[in-house]
Amino acid sequence: MKYLVVIVAGLTDKPFAEKDNRTPLQLADTPNLDALTKNATCGPVQTIPDDLHVGNEISCLGLLGLDPQKYSSGHAPLSAMGLGMKPAPEEIALCCDLITLQPTHDDMVMKDYTAGHLSPDDSGLLIDALNEQVVDAAVTFHRGGGYHNLMFIKSPPISERLSPPNELIGEGIRQFMPEENRELVFVMNQAQIILHNHAHNRKRVADKKDPVNSIWFWGNGELPSLPSFRERYDKSASVITASLMVKGIGKLTGMDVIDVDGATGFSDTNYSAKVSATLKELESKDVVFLHIAAGEEVSLKGDIDDKILMIEDFDAEVIKPLAQAMEAIENIKMMVVVNHVSSAMSMKYERTPVPYLVYPATSGNTSRYDEQLLETGKLFDNAPDLLTAFLTNQL
Repeated sequence: MKYLVVIVAGLTDKPFAEKDNRTPLQLADTPNLDALTKNATCGPVQTIPDDLHVGNEISCLGLLGLDPQKYSSGHAPLSAMGLGMKPAPEEIALCCDLITLQPTHDDMVMKDYTAGHLSPDDSGLLIDALNEQVVDAAVTFHRGGGYHNLMFIKSPPISERLSPPNELIGEGIRQFMPEENRELVFVMNQAQIILHNHAHNRKRVADKKDPVNSIWFWGNGELPSLPSFRERYDKSASVITASLMVKGIGKLTGMDVIDVDGATGFSDTNYSAKVSATLKELESKDVVFLHIAAGEEVSLKGDIDDKILMIEDFDAEVIKPLAQAMEAIENIKMMVVVNHVSSAMSMKYERTPVPYLVYPATSGNTSRYDEQLLETGKLFDNAPDLLTAFLTNQL
């Protein structure tokens, strides 16, 4: 038996009053997802434990079969593993995202945590400048391939949770600055001056574009020792994702991590190449995880119409070709599951349950893929139990 797990961000949401009290998923045209529900087992799953914060490093750990309460980790050390790097024993890893802040009369507001979908080449120029020009701090910056990068700093572990920038859209940053480690503020202040004077930003300003005017540190935490996927499930596995963090989990658990050209993590990602890579991996692997993050950014920025378009693209460019290909593959099952709620209404993550769909099944209990699935089927209290049930043919 072959197993395909599609982990997708940003599908479910709340009803919008200005949209006739319908959700973006209900407004989107999703004929392929709808068709699956007629022959699928569906229901809700709680991917975020009550005592943990909502984040991808929590939900994705669970959906890859690991109990996040037992193996909880910081986003940064997992991202470092995704890059094939590990800080020295006296160092810690932090996410170092290149961002755009908007000045106000008494604060700076988080405007864009992606710095306008910063390209790998432009990001590399800015990261190199930080490495060359930041002084009087035991830090090194490492390219991540876009706005999301890393910094290693010689420091004891930081106990306070540093807030991710994608949680702070529209917020004044002063209240979220790291109180425990003033050296981080010192490095951030230097970085703002360096970025302000960089030729890349001068060109952006001349072109009437928002500058990349700051960095933001977050993702601190320990790196746990993770059991291998094969030891837990006696199956071979691959993971296809643009996320450094998910790649890190894959590498730590012995999965094959497949890099795909054009995989960006945004709505402009190369869906076709990711689907092709998925189908190729299914030829030799028992389990393939396909991670699609495109819905997260449009949700956290409150772009309702863009979220609807993203959902329709996912349906047409991912679900349709996968469902068609499955017709020619014997003994295969697919699960489509949302990682956690990314709401375009609140522009925040939320910890409410999300839907899962397992196809094929003898018969479905609905004809529409939307939030109504949360009212049907078996509730799974945690994500690892859902994956285990899927891989042991209990769904």
